[in-house]
Amino acid sequence: MSTDNRSFKKLRISLTDTCNMACTYCVPDGDAGGIRAQLKPRLEVSEMIDLLAKLHKELGLKKVRITGGEPLLFPGIVKLVAEIKHLGIDDIAITTNAFYLSNLAPRLKEAGLKSINVSLDALDTEVFKAITRKDMLQQCLLGIDEAIKQGIKLKINSVIIKGVNENQILPLIAFGIQKQVKVRFLELMKMGYLHNNYLQHFVSQNEIIEIIKGAYVIEKQLRVPSATANYWKLEEEDYAFGIIANESEPFCKDCDRLRLDSYGKIYGCISATKGIDIKGKHDLKPLLTEAIQQKQRFKFIGNQMSMQFIGG
Repeated sequence: MSTDNRSFKKLRISLTDTCNMACTYCVPDGDAGGIRAQLKPRLEVSEMIDLLAKLHKELGLKKVRITGGEPLLFPGIVKLVAEIKHLGIDDIAITTNAFYLSNLAPRLKEAGLKSINVSLDALDTEVFKAITRKDMLQQCLLGIDEAIKQGIKLKINSVIIKGVNENQILPLIAFGIQKQVKVRFLELMKMGYLHNNYLQHFVSQNEIIEIIKGAYVIEKQLRVPSATANYWKLEEEDYAFGIIANESEPFCKDCDRLRLDSYGKIYGCISATKGIDIKGKHDLKPLLTEAIQQKQRFKFIGNQMSMQFIGG
């Protein structure tokens, strides 16, 4: 599916709007428990696979990433991964906070999971609790270790928040070097309740780089087409870290991602305010054309919808 030289080759599925954490950049103060209100997924595995099969037939998808909320809360997560693999899609990934990963990693690997992005914003227990509002760090670290043990390719995603976790940047790089996993720092996104006031919490790509330059000599690498992250190599180490700079260095121009939420609606862009319902629809071509027209050409504009509904 292509319009104006744009195409969808990757799909992100938001399985549930439920999460077992309440991160401050996703959930406003006073609503730390509200994110857990909906424990039942909107679509069952069979419904998800039916929609995915139709999308794959039209698009020839190269990759599927499963997100949330927290996707490991989805009761049929292992079955879903196996069914996606059965469709002939080999590149299957999950984005998770890793709390349930120590138990699920072996089964997910067996089902066909290829890679995992773990959301980990701090290695200090108190900073972790300040961001997530949960005392879960050690269980999440166990999940990371189990995924590595299983041979699943793993990356760390860390949202950097002004005055909160800048002091975690260098420890996270050291952690990445130790575990031999890539760490990617994320600029705060203008999403959800922070859409209109994200700048007071914003740490730019340049600010992150300056902190890292205080400890390492680094060299920027060439960006891979359609990639979300820019990468820098550490001169002293055989290691590279990334920064996902939605604001400072947008990657909208060649983004090839389509999103499917837990209600059966597609979004051509995370900035899109309206989902396009594909449930029960036989001809997806016009709906996919509508979705691709939602894509931004140059700059990420954000959305008042919370990330918990549309996925990271």
